[in-house]
Amino acid sequence: MLKPLFDTKTLAFSELLGNSKIYKVPRFQRSYSWDESNWEDLWLDIEALKNDVESTHYLGTIVLQTEDSKNFTIIDGQQRMVTLSILILACLKLLDELINQKIEPEKNKERKEIFINQYIGFKDPKALTYQSKLILNDLDRDLYSSYLVQLNTPLNISKLPVSNQLMVRAFQYFVEKLKTMNLAKNGEDIVDFIESILSNKLIFIQIVVDDSLSAYTVFETLNARGVELTTTDLIKNYLFSLLDSEIDINNLHPRWNKIVDTVSYRRFPVFLRYFFNSQQRMIRTERLFKEIKARIPSKDQVFNLLSELERYADIYVALDDPDNELWHNNKNVRTMINELLLFDAQQYKSLLLSVYFKMGQYFEDALRIVRALTFRYNVIGKLNPNRLEEAYNNVAIKVYNGEILTPQAIQQELNNVYIDDEIFKNSFSTIYFNTDKQRDKKLVRYILLSIENKNFHKDYHLFDTNATIEHIFPENYDNTAEKMSEVLISRLGNLALLEASLNRECSNKSFNEKKEIYLKSQYEMTRKLAEKTEWNADEIKNRQEQLARIATSIWRFPY
Repeated sequence: MLKPLFDTKTLAFSELLGNSKIYKVPRFQRSYSWDESNWEDLWLDIEALKNDVESTHYLGTIVLQTEDSKNFTIIDGQQRMVTLSILILACLKLLDELINQKIEPEKNKERKEIFINQYIGFKDPKALTYQSKLILNDLDRDLYSSYLVQLNTPLNISKLPVSNQLMVRAFQYFVEKLKTMNLAKNGEDIVDFIESILSNKLIFIQIVVDDSLSAYTVFETLNARGVELTTTDLIKNYLFSLLDSEIDINNLHPRWNKIVDTVSYRRFPVFLRYFFNSQQRMIRTERLFKEIKARIPSKDQVFNLLSELERYADIYVALDDPDNELWHNNKNVRTMINELLLFDAQQYKSLLLSVYFKMGQYFEDALRIVRALTFRYNVIGKLNPNRLEEAYNNVAIKVYNGEILTPQAIQQELNNVYIDDEIFKNSFSTIYFNTDKQRDKKLVRYILLSIENKNFHKDYHLFDTNATIEHIFPENYDNTAEKMSEVLISRLGNLALLEASLNRECSNKSFNEKKEIYLKSQYEMTRKLAEKTEWNADEIKNRQEQLARIATSIWRFPY
């Protein structure tokens, strides 16, 4: 019989923290990050529960890892568990204030002690020492245990780490909110609030796994709040678990932070995937964590991996930034990176990373190949991106291994996914755009400017321009005698470049009325429209076929 991947159960907050179990945030997991918008969402839910006796509120999935069913590592759910613990501490703060005011001091001391033991910490029956139920990471632990658990806050929080400041502010926020519920006058009301609302109406699904690989698989299965937000933590925890000394950990931690800060926390798994795919057979997203465990089994390999990632991170980020200092002296590279950003494709990054480090002198040439292929395959052909990514991966490996040494060889290897001229012309001749969408509008302007530059030997900037998009046959033409399908109106053949003032002048006029306005334009393609005697479906199709022939000579392999 197969061993279950995980154990799952539904439980209330009282069952989660109200026991003798210990929950630990991994040392290198993200610190506390919830802010007032998160606290307010939680508080509004709690207020709704107070006003509805019958209801409960689902707070999502908590993923825990354990080997002994007593000590648990929080894989996912840290922010909610810490916040609810702080909310309990805010309740205890109100009890403490009642004690100081001599309001039922003995009863409130006893109530306070009961809730501390139930939710905050307990005395170990063997060691007879106080044991906190919630052990935070290195950055947050002292603030939590030395201040918040003692129901105090530091005098000056401005110099504290951001996560510590957020925890203090959360504590203060909930103290004030509890007072608005008039809970600061009576210990019984505080007890009722904790027991009837927090303890029993806040519901979780608890998933318990016995290793980090199972935890990752759970995330892939649930896919509830974005796998990338947890994969980075899982990878970090695994890599640092291979280090066997405090010196190694302290040396590598700043380097890890620099890499993650460079590529961003959310994008780190994507970066890591393209890094691997630039050197070896392609890893699918769903196998990333498994592959890392297989490929990085020892401490030495962790050091090697981070050294490589440091080198690659700056280049990876620059591939999405035409203004990056790496490209300051190369206008052509800046333009092509801008184009690739507009094309909204990513598959080529494994190849470009490999080329940059192994064939640096040919980087611009490789960009030209990628630009032509991406436009034909992704933008116009709208073909399966997985096949293209596999092709890029195969070439990237050969570049990395020194089997490919020239851009001509790169182009030759990619010929099997290159859309030939005839197919490209046919696809281009029927393409249409929704210019209400910002990206489509930018694409149309880019395509028409490129054709204008090519056909009339101009040098218009492809991105920094005031050109607007004119629908030759208007989108909202009010002459019911003339009809045109929406698809034809959106076809590229019906679109032209026009200065903003002239576009406003055209408005929804008839074609014959517009021709005089077109003659005022700086754009040759637009002025030529005035030579037409009429504008109809056939004219739109013919014009688009002409544009397709020019486009074929612009977006093509260079060799």
